[in-house]
Amino acid sequence: MFKEAITKIKGILQDIVIYWNNPRPGEYVCYREIVMLSLGWLAQYFVVQFSIGFNVGNAFTAQTLHMTHTECLVMNYVCQIIGYIQAPVNAWLTDNLNSRHGKYRVYIKLAVPLMILNLMCLWFPYEQVRDGVSRYAMIAALFVLGQLQGYVRSWLITGVTNMVHVITPNTQERAKIMSITSVIYSNAPTFLNIYLPLMVDILPTDGKYTMTYYRGAYTPLALFAPLALTAFYGTKERLVIPKSRMEKMSFGNSLRSVMGNRIFWIKCLDAWNDFLEGAKGDVWDMLVYRAHIMKSSTYGLLNTLCHNSQLWAMIFAPKMIKTFGKKNIKVFKNILQVFLIAGIGLTYKSRLAVVFLFVINYINRFIDCAVVIDKAIESDMRDTQQYLVGERIDGSFGLVSSYANGAVGMLTSLFLPWVYKKCGYDGSDYSVLDVYTDYDPDKPLSEQKKNPDCVLYSMLDVLITISVFGAALDIIPWLFYDVTETGQKSMFRVIRLRTLIEDHKSGKEELSNFVEGCEAVFSAREYGGRQKTEVPKNELKQARRLPKATAEQKAQRAAAVKEIKKNIREASHINEEIEIADFVNFELNRFSTPFGKGQLQLAELIVSQGSERFYGACDEALRLSALLPESDNKEEKRWRRQEIRNARALKRSARLAYKYYPDGRVFFDRAVLDEAYNMPDDTPENKRLRRIAMRQANRELNRYTRVASPYLSALRTVRLAEGYKNIDDILGHYDEARLKLDSERELSLTEERSLNEKRRLDAENKKQQRKIKKR
Repeated sequence: MFKEAITKIKGILQDIVIYWNNPRPGEYVCYREIVMLSLGWLAQYFVVQFSIGFNVGNAFTAQTLHMTHTECLVMNYVCQIIGYIQAPVNAWLTDNLNSRHGKYRVYIKLAVPLMILNLMCLWFPYEQVRDGVSRYAMIAALFVLGQLQGYVRSWLITGVTNMVHVITPNTQERAKIMSITSVIYSNAPTFLNIYLPLMVDILPTDGKYTMTYYRGAYTPLALFAPLALTAFYGTKERLVIPKSRMEKMSFGNSLRSVMGNRIFWIKCLDAWNDFLEGAKGDVWDMLVYRAHIMKSSTYGLLNTLCHNSQLWAMIFAPKMIKTFGKKNIKVFKNILQVFLIAGIGLTYKSRLAVVFLFVINYINRFIDCAVVIDKAIESDMRDTQQYLVGERIDGSFGLVSSYANGAVGMLTSLFLPWVYKKCGYDGSDYSVLDVYTDYDPDKPLSEQKKNPDCVLYSMLDVLITISVFGAALDIIPWLFYDVTETGQKSMFRVIRLRTLIEDHKSGKEELSNFVEGCEAVFSAREYGGRQKTEVPKNELKQARRLPKATAEQKAQRAAAVKEIKKNIREASHINEEIEIADFVNFELNRFSTPFGKGQLQLAELIVSQGSERFYGACDEALRLSALLPESDNKEEKRWRRQEIRNARALKRSARLAYKYYPDGRVFFDRAVLDEAYNMPDDTPENKRLRRIAMRQANRELNRYTRVASPYLSALRTVRLAEGYKNIDDILGHYDEARLKLDSERELSLTEERSLNEKRRLDAENKKQQRKIKKR
């Protein structure tokens, strides 16, 4: 096994040497370019570490430059309002800034301007302005410099992090590049966890919260900016950006679309509660820099070890999700979080506080596999939305959550300053957080003079109590998370089925989607109505109790355990397929239930009025929607609310029809969009004309979809019902499609094998050439 690993590593290194300047056959990016991007990403991480923020208790503006809580709150509100204004401007720039350097690569050139801004922000004489002019002049300087630096900083991050998506059009190659860059880039946080605390001990400063520390620690990081330019000069964009036909949604439509998505609101509630659960802040950090329980360098080393524990969580997360499910993991994590925070409260004053804090933080980092779990939950949220509404509106979640979370955050941000003030820390005198006066790092703590005005420990007691309460509250939303792993697979099968119907109706079916949709129906018919089989878990326990004294008994025990595990997997698979089949069969027969019949009748009424004056039956539609039977089925409950909203929207459609269309005839000619889409863009002038035409065509399309959304929803329901009724006719084309798909895949495999052989011969030739040169 060890020899195999060595051989594999040797092969990778040879591959890097051979294809350093030229890409492998069939690929687009050489290894030199991948390394350039990785180094640029690494440097970018260092450069963006410093920023000017105005949150209460901010290490730079509040604790170092002594801005009061009120001043921080006011400035934070101003920055949030500016952020709301900038959001659509930034979106427009991303979509419309046509640079010869590419869509994202152009922003990497901002690395040097950001370095200059960082140095200006770090070396501006804030304290002299505060003491010599006024503190408001200092705040104004912080605001102006912070806005400029923050804006440039955000664009540099956008440029570097998105390059990986446009550096190659090959999906598999992109995955390989992401894995290589992540290995190099992940060294940055590891280095910083040691470097930043170490600088507190090295620099001639009284602690972390001084301008000497910030200038001495962050100036070298800012000077990494020129290295970030390797991602600009050493890379190239190759992905052709599609001439999108995506429809944009207004804020109102986005809010209405996500309103019924339970998972979205669970995630929002979880985020809104952060002000309670996170009230304690970074206790370890405060105890190091305010109570001096250990040296900064020791803290940096221990904190690095704690952060690295996340690696194991990431490795085990997929297996844990499969075994326990996302809901159980989130609930368990939040319950454990209560005890971990309580453990901090019980131990942070003891002599072994360093040991306890290290263990607690290590466990906390280990269970914090948010990158994997939360991404999976986000996928469930989008799949649920598509299943319930019939449309995938990924961008709307970010739009709604950013504004909703921002509004809630503006209110909850008032809570902590109020608590601080009640505890004797109003933000005007930060010395009350210091445990010792005139702290001397060369003396032991027993010889230090204690600060009689210190409120740190009493304040932490209150904050930790609030955090325990907040962590307990955080459990509640996740108890209502109702998407199981099998449920998610079931929804995905139904989405495949609906795609099969809609694509077949439009004549634009993709072979793989068609085959998968048909197979979802076949599987539902095979497993539907069957009783679940018993999973032989007890037999596994008995097999593990078998004797293992001799080699023969060990072999028999191992064989028995292996066989029973195989039976468990098969039984679990069958039971899962039975559950999915019942879900899919419910979808296939949804229009035969009392609710389904009423839903179809309502949709047919709206469609019968025609696409141009569908709103004519508004009153009758409202009556029929109110008569829809109330069901115990949760899907039908949601669909009933959706149909009522859709019927009510007809009144709005009638009003908008006469506003936007002179004679009230709602109409859109898709040929206009196709013509704009197919316009030439080979010259700057043609690009400009095409952009104007596309903008106008999209504006008309967005207006049409806004007015006609009730009709389009009803039409989708009618077509779905027709497709399910004629499903056997559609399935009749399966064999032909399956044969064609298999042929295409076989051809693809043949081409891949040929390409691999070509790569092997190319590598051999280059090896021979290198040997000849050495001679």
